[in-house]
Amino acid sequence: MARVLVVDDEFGIAEVLAAVLEDEGHVVALAINGRMALASIKENIPDLIITDFMMPLMDGPALVRAVQSQSHLNGIPIVVMSSMPEETIADRVSGYAQFLRKPFRIDDVIAIAIKFLPA
Repeated sequence: MARVLVVDDEFGIAEVLAAVLEDEGHVVALAINGRMALASIKENIPDLIITDFMMPLMDGPALVRAVQSQSHLNGIPIVVMSSMPEETIADRVSGYAQFLRKPFRIDDVIAIAIKFLPA
């Protein structure tokens, strides 16, 4: 069973993602910003991080950079979510594994889980 960290300041979106991923058999931790995500990572290193792009205190790009700066976390795939076009996101952050456009389809979330997480 894989661990997924979902980072989003919109509680409804985080809950939907958690429900879908838990239904697929994964353990999900939630954080409402990048700072909380980093604290969660210290407790339990996830197998996948799904983060919103825009959040208060520490946004998605800052979280991606913080994770990438720690060598023991470099192998964790990070999915960046946003309602903005991916081209806009790619201008502000690099090194993420995949982009997820909001509003997302449940099938897209399941495909991400299949792609990045062990069965």
